[in-house]
Amino acid sequence: MRLIQKVKKNLQDNPLFVRGATVIVGTSGGPDSTALTHILHNLQYELGFHLHIAHFNHNLHRSANTDQKFVEQLAEQLNVPCSVGHWSNSKTHKKGSIEDAARKQRFQFFNQLAKKINARVIVLAHTEDDLAETVLMRVLRGTGLQGLRGILPSRKMDGIYYIRPLLAVKKEHILTFLKKKNIPYRIDPTNKKTEFFRNKIRLELLPLLSKQYNHNIKELLTNLADNIATDYNYLEMQAQKLFTKLAKCSSNNKNIRIDLKLYSSQHPALKRMIIRNGVKQLRGNTNRLTLAHFREIEDFLQNRPQKATVHLPRNISIRKDSKYLIMAQN
Repeated sequence: MRLIQKVKKNLQDNPLFVRGATVIVGTSGGPDSTALTHILHNLQYELGFHLHIAHFNHNLHRSANTDQKFVEQLAEQLNVPCSVGHWSNSKTHKKGSIEDAARKQRFQFFNQLAKKINARVIVLAHTEDDLAETVLMRVLRGTGLQGLRGILPSRKMDGIYYIRPLLAVKKEHILTFLKKKNIPYRIDPTNKKTEFFRNKIRLELLPLLSKQYNHNIKELLTNLADNIATDYNYLEMQAQKLFTKLAKCSSNNKNIRIDLKLYSSQHPALKRMIIRNGVKQLRGNTNRLTLAHFREIEDFLQNRPQKATVHLPRNISIRKDSKYLIMAQN
């Protein structure tokens, strides 16, 4: 199936794409996002949506401003509105991974722009290659089932939907499309720097695994993500049903009381998912919640007295009495 037709089918099958809606495409100027921008421009009149280009300048390399100008010129060439965001303090970032920090800044910009122009959908250009890299990165970092899903084809964050119609497309097909259409694009010079974890995976580990262990390693990793995403989705559904049955949230959403007897009778996997649901209800996401926290909660329930307390990240505490497991936002 031709690339444009493949993206078209993906969008038509997605209920989030409604006629008359404004759709944002995240465009860095690289091959993947440039190809996606051209494809969406080609499809916007047929599918009836209004395209808006969004570019985030991370200011992390010398050619960042040139990349920005390239995207602005692309938007002008296609006659599509364009918004640009900047990370003005990128040079002073010291704490944690700069990759993660840059990603956070970029998503903040996307969300703010979506709310400003009343867009519900942001389209990103992650490919099958990105998915394989992400799964392998998370294996090496010690993730669980949730992380092994890799990059999701559709995800809601802060009321905005992010969709990725190229997630089942190989990088080589993107490059073939650009070459055939004679479409120029930018190359990020930092893509060759192996001090970045993802680049090290892409440039060193994946080629090694492909050459010496299994030449289909990328396909195996993406299949793994697909299988786990299906299974995890079922677990999420079951856990949500149980959470609705077992948990009572306070009117101010500051604490949750979970029926301790019914909770204790569940499978350990569902118990952990119920805790995840509680944290998500109180804080909006489960960032920073690790296996160590679940093990501490399990030890707390089995071995510690009533009124003992477990402290979770982001000021969430868990305590118990004779009837309830009580999660509170402090």
